[in-house]
Amino acid sequence: MSGARRRSRLARRHGCAALVALALAPLASASLPPIVPWLNQRPVKAPPNPPLAPPCKATDLHAHLSLQGATGSLVGGITLLNAGSTACALLGRPSFSFTGPAAAAERWKVKKLAASPAPPDVLADPPGSLRALQPGKSADVAVFWSNWCGPGAVPTGASGTPPDAIVLGLAGGTRISVRVTKAPRCDAPQYPSTVSVGPFTPTVRHLPESSRLPLRVVVAGSRTVPVKPGLRAFRVHRGERFRYTVAVSNTGAAGFPFPRSSCPSYIEDLTPWPEQTYVLNCRAAGTIAPRATVLFAMEIEVPATARLGIASLTWELAPKTYEAPFASAALWVVP
Repeated sequence: MSGARRRSRLARRHGCAALVALALAPLASASLPPIVPWLNQRPVKAPPNPPLAPPCKATDLHAHLSLQGATGSLVGGITLLNAGSTACALLGRPSFSFTGPAAAAERWKVKKLAASPAPPDVLADPPGSLRALQPGKSADVAVFWSNWCGPGAVPTGASGTPPDAIVLGLAGGTRISVRVTKAPRCDAPQYPSTVSVGPFTPTVRHLPESSRLPLRVVVAGSRTVPVKPGLRAFRVHRGERFRYTVAVSNTGAAGFPFPRSSCPSYIEDLTPWPEQTYVLNCRAAGTIAPRATVLFAMEIEVPATARLGIASLTWELAPKTYEAPFASAALWVVP
């Protein structure tokens, strides 16, 4: 993911001020809690090129359609969950059609939507993992739909009666249907409706608001130096392994226990270099008491070719939760 796309994603999630308010929390040495050691462990992803599994069947898949309005068009996609007991393959691009009386009365054309050059999330499974989509995993088909003028449509207004369903044709002749409840605005009745459809891509999970964690994070430390009025930064050298601390505070009224099954991941982003993902050493931290703070040791490599001057370091905990805890810090890169 490019630096611009990463900044856009973070700005949308946390507000633009998060990327410019590079605040640092000083550590009072007299009252420091123990620092949880850094854990050199990466999140586990699906293998990038597993042996090819048999094609997925409609009976193995649960389909969910999610479309949102965008200037009269509908944008979103169809998620296909492998609800079976074995891996199956979802490769290439499905065929696409509408069904129902309204579909029979309306013209439409299907275009190919270009595949993204890179996964939209650093934690997403690699595209090749769809050679063997594991049980419980899912894949998305991006959809961009415009100009539906069904029975009862009003030009430049109401879309009229929508089609009954979307039908995806998969490899091996399998077809899967998903119900349609709305259609895009009728912009030009003289032209057919247009649907752009993407290839299968591994799903990036977007969890509901209920997944929000009662945690606040701050990049903390005592090695900062004043750079200009109102700004302090960590002074780092090109090619150095920068070691710093993140303070994780429980803002809730009850103790916060980390999941026993697996510790959350986190993302380090030293723009414009590739994001780094690691697993938090949560088992060593245990439960965080209400209003308490736990310090975690962190590490990140500063590239030998890093641009001299001020750089932005961002840190995000459990990025697959709603409005994931997020913090920024300034680095002053010197030779």
